[in-house]
Amino acid sequence: MNATPPEQRTPSAYAAAGVDEEREQAAFARVMRPWLARTTVRSPLVTSITGLASGYFATLMHVPPGPPLALTTDGVGTKIMLAREANRWEPIGIDCVANNVNDLICVGAVPLALLDYIATDRIDEGVLDEVARGLFLGAELAGIAIPGGEIAQVGEMLADSAGGGPMLDLVGTAIGALPPFQAPVGAPTQAPRQSRLSEEAGRVLGSQPAWREAVDGSAARPGDVVLGLPSSGLHSNGYSLARHALLRTGGMSLSDPVPGSGRRLADALLQPTRVYVKAAEALWAAGITPRGMAHISGGGLLNLARLAADVSYELDAIVPVPEIFALIADRGEIPPATMYATFNMGIGFCVVVSKSDQPAALEALKDVGEDAVRVGWVTSRPGRTVSIPSAGLLGKGDAFEPVR
Repeated sequence: MNATPPEQRTPSAYAAAGVDEEREQAAFARVMRPWLARTTVRSPLVTSITGLASGYFATLMHVPPGPPLALTTDGVGTKIMLAREANRWEPIGIDCVANNVNDLICVGAVPLALLDYIATDRIDEGVLDEVARGLFLGAELAGIAIPGGEIAQVGEMLADSAGGGPMLDLVGTAIGALPPFQAPVGAPTQAPRQSRLSEEAGRVLGSQPAWREAVDGSAARPGDVVLGLPSSGLHSNGYSLARHALLRTGGMSLSDPVPGSGRRLADALLQPTRVYVKAAEALWAAGITPRGMAHISGGGLLNLARLAADVSYELDAIVPVPEIFALIADRGEIPPATMYATFNMGIGFCVVVSKSDQPAALEALKDVGEDAVRVGWVTSRPGRTVSIPSAGLLGKGDAFEPVR
């Protein structure tokens, strides 16, 4: 099974919509990463197993005597354009929280707090009230505090000559921590396995406290299973492409119905991102240590390839594609390779567990209201590829390609 040769590839539909992911990744790797990576030597207390250098979901660092801390930052993106057009701002507050905490749990951290940053061209108290209410609702779902933030009036930077409501951008920075190790009820007390973070912290700091094992995907093994947790829709990535496909190319309006769903387009596109904190904690409480976790956000199902083990993932039981994604593909004439590399396609979060842990993991997730299903398995093929046989796709890095 071979991917399409580079010389036969066509320009991405996402790039045509204004987002060139290949150039973004290349620019980060060549221009920004070398500078930022050099800052990690500034403090001997910072011991990182993930983060800027590897493109993982969150960065872990240890500042003794406390636990290893997890840090991440993310925004809402061009979903804000739809919130403005529909004058519905509450969903993006939830999105801001969800985007950050869903990344934190990928390393095994318990989310603790978030700071928000709002840049706007002018103050509109009604809009800010809705955004703040959304932040509150997201914090409630995640079990975190939002102890502070910043509002910046940036005037001409975001001024909209076409008029209308205020323009703004919303970004959050979240912190979490690896909690103390606790054996499940009824299990024999034993020290946790040492993660790469614990080992490195021990070399630097001379001690290895019994914190929960960090997760970076290096424990994934051939034969493990991939469990998929459903998304609520697009969540908050791929909106430049979605808007281009539906509103420009497709000629739709936000009041139009989504065929087969019984919902208006505005409702489908502004559905908030799901928060998966309770699902992750349910696994730990059941005594299951995930071998890898992936937040399926920007990059779609290729996010599985961020996990550290040199294995691959075959998604041979992919869930049916929800109506909104089928509509985007149809109206925008977008090929499956671009759809699966851009959107979550109905799966918002993935957990890799051993085959023997699959029944207990599914039961633990069901107990907290998750309709999780097995969507694939880990193969021995090296290279961290992701294959979707039903769609005829093989992906690596940031792109899927049709296979022959």
